Amino acid sequence: MRRTAWVVEVMNRYPNNTTVVIAPNQIHTTDENAMKTIYDRSAIKSRFYANMGSWKGVKSTLGFLDYPSAAPTRNNLIKCFQNQNLTALVDTIQGHVLQLVDLLRRESQRDEKVDGVICFRLWALDVVTDVLWGEEKTLLSQVDGSTPDFLRRFHAFSQWNALKASVPGADTFVRFFGSKRWRQLRWECDQLDTTAKEALQRWLQKPETKHNRDVLSMMKAMEAEESPKKRLPNEHIPAYMVEMLAAGSSTTSHTVAFACFLLARHQHEQQLLRQELFKEFPDPNNIDPTKLTSLPYLEGVLKETMRLYPMIPGPLERHLGKEIVVEGHVIPPGVVASTAAYTQGRLPDVYQDPGLWDPSRWLQANERMELNWIPFGTGSRSCPGSNLAFTELKYMIGTIFRLFKSRVPLGHEEDILDLVDIFAAGSRTGHVWLKFDEAAQEI
Repeated sequence: MRRTAWVVEVMNRYPNNTTVVIAPNQIHTTDENAMKTIYDRSAIKSRFYANMGSWKGVKSTLGFLDYPSAAPTRNNLIKCFQNQNLTALVDTIQGHVLQLVDLLRRESQRDEKVDGVICFRLWALDVVTDVLWGEEKTLLSQVDGSTPDFLRRFHAFSQWNALKASVPGADTFVRFFGSKRWRQLRWECDQLDTTAKEALQRWLQKPETKHNRDVLSMMKAMEAEESPKKRLPNEHIPAYMVEMLAAGSSTTSHTVAFACFLLARHQHEQQLLRQELFKEFPDPNNIDPTKLTSLPYLEGVLKETMRLYPMIPGPLERHLGKEIVVEGHVIPPGVVASTAAYTQGRLPDVYQDPGLWDPSRWLQANERMELNWIPFGTGSRSCPGSNLAFTELKYMIGTIFRLFKSRVPLGHEEDILDLVDIFAAGSRTGHVWLKFDEAAQEI
């Protein structure tokens, strides 16, 4: 379950090696040349993904082990997130950004801290449900101090699905012999299916004029041009909705929370970011999302946060389709091989002072820095929604720090940002406490 910690521990035992054996017939490497072969189209995902990418007996994009099987839905998703469609999607995101700004403003006026894990996860789920299938009901508008059913079910899904994928027979064992806590977790996860089906019904009942901006509508329109055998049955859509919920919210919500945490503890870097934002947007009421995508220091803040704290930090396993040669050893096809965003992002010969959070390093990034920055994966099966996710992140962080300053909340000076992962990462404490002060008119 603690995949990243295990790999780092084994790598640290052999500091002079780029490649280690982490299990029978399984290696982990930081060799960037081997990485290109590990993630090419000849590779096959490990069975972990088959379990992780299956919901109610339906395989979704993550669960297809070979590239040809995954390609149709992957390619359609990539088309949805191309630049020509991002304009419409960003318009959708804008309203949610403003809603979050209103929440932060209220908490600032009350001099209250916020929990970034909850606050930004609710925002991310609002964005992803609206962008993906045009959901109109928002979670942020219902914040009352309690955990919404949707969020509780989603957290259960994240934990339970990762456990089930990692431990063969876990579902059967917990069903008959599990403790009350584990049975509850399994039940809460199961309820997310009800949430997805209810959302699908609302989507199906919308008039045709409403089906022109969300990703589900775009995908169905693309499928209409294909043969009937290749089309996604309506009864399979909830599985894809659940997959896209997970993929589209974890990366953005935790990355925003982590970036705010780091900027609060690096006031000089926060000042540099705000200077860039004030120069580009002298009027705080006129922030153009399209201009945020080209601000170099803002991009550096996000890349540096995701380098040190990637949202899928651990091994991305593949059965080799071709042999690789590492440190003079020939690794034959069929062996399970992996790299990891966490270990690639901390290579000392690529990133000077790799443990130091320094956004300015990206202002003059070289080819090796870009090659080893893999928070969205790499190669033929990298995240098809990375373009949208990075756009969301720039819009959110840029808007927040044009309007607010962040600082360390009283009593949280000793907080440490420590990752824990069960496939996707999070804060080990389950919280990221933040304090925002409204400061739209001065740097």
